[in-house]
Amino acid sequence: MEATKELYNERITRIKKAIKLEKNDRTPVIPFVDAFLATATGVKLSDFVLDLNKSHEVMIDGTKLLGDIDAASGSCSTAQLSGMICLSNLKLPGRELPDNMLWQIDEREVMTTDDYDTILNNGFEVFQANYHSTRINVDLAAVGEWALKCPQFDKDMKDEGYPIYLGGAISHPIDYLSGGRTMGKFMVDLRRMPDKIEAVMDVITDANIKAMKQVVKNAVEPVTVFVAMARACPDFYNPKMWERFIWKYLKKITEAIIETGIPASFHVDANWERGLDYFREFPKGTCVFETDGTTDIYKIKEKLGDRMCIKGDVHAAKLALGTPDEVYNYSTQLIKDMGTGFILSSGCSVPANAKLENVKAMIAAATGK
Repeated sequence: MEATKELYNERITRIKKAIKLEKNDRTPVIPFVDAFLATATGVKLSDFVLDLNKSHEVMIDGTKLLGDIDAASGSCSTAQLSGMICLSNLKLPGRELPDNMLWQIDEREVMTTDDYDTILNNGFEVFQANYHSTRINVDLAAVGEWALKCPQFDKDMKDEGYPIYLGGAISHPIDYLSGGRTMGKFMVDLRRMPDKIEAVMDVITDANIKAMKQVVKNAVEPVTVFVAMARACPDFYNPKMWERFIWKYLKKITEAIIETGIPASFHVDANWERGLDYFREFPKGTCVFETDGTTDIYKIKEKLGDRMCIKGDVHAAKLALGTPDEVYNYSTQLIKDMGTGFILSSGCSVPANAKLENVKAMIAAATGK
């Protein structure tokens, strides 16, 4: 147990040094894994997402299978929570889908424009509670079980010597509204009723910040807070709209996270090259820019390398279709070129069909083992 505790402290120290852009003994490696661990350990995806205890076993067994990584992505599956973030129905393996098919957001127009007024009049928390129970197929019993068991699950992972990289999460309001309305309808709403959308986003952001702070308070030594913003890419909006409806809230969310003393980890889907300069506003060593491989990681280094940690960027295609040598060489080059303030990781999630030997090659590039 003492050796495991020492290993935990070594890993979390290494991660914190990378985030603060400090000199390190080596580059930390933290692959973003969920479904992959189920396939790697021979567990059906249906069992992984529908049986919370089984998902916890998978996360522990799979993390140990990977070896000397520096943190776990989490301690159990959060697949059943996905629909809540998008205000959309969710299709799950073993329920609406075959046992080994990945879970899917079923994006349709469930939310109406009248719901904007409901949020403004009653608050986002009240709106969510009613919406989840009456309009989308959220398994509220499963959500309750997750909330009850997750703290112990996190402690179990810590006892195995692995920090939890994502100790909390918060979503940008764009993900809720564009999911519940659908992206197309929401874009029309932005043009037709911009002031109302802005007021609704104010309410959602304040509610989410309050919830995030409570989660962080109860978390087991959280390393970062995950900032979800799948629909916030600068390429989706003109610059003026992006500043008003995206950056304004991303900045407020990030500043609230920094106030807790925990770094913000931006999970950046799609191409953010046009918005990179904005991130220089945050204090040095307080954030992580985590790319999915679409944003050129070398441009991130050029723009933000002296301000914040960069996390990435071994592409899903390499992990699923490449060879161990290709993955190892790419990972080694990244470590060399990114230098201080870098965490080696997959570009977004390791795909469920990735080759175990490829994932281990990525890890070996960082650990030298």
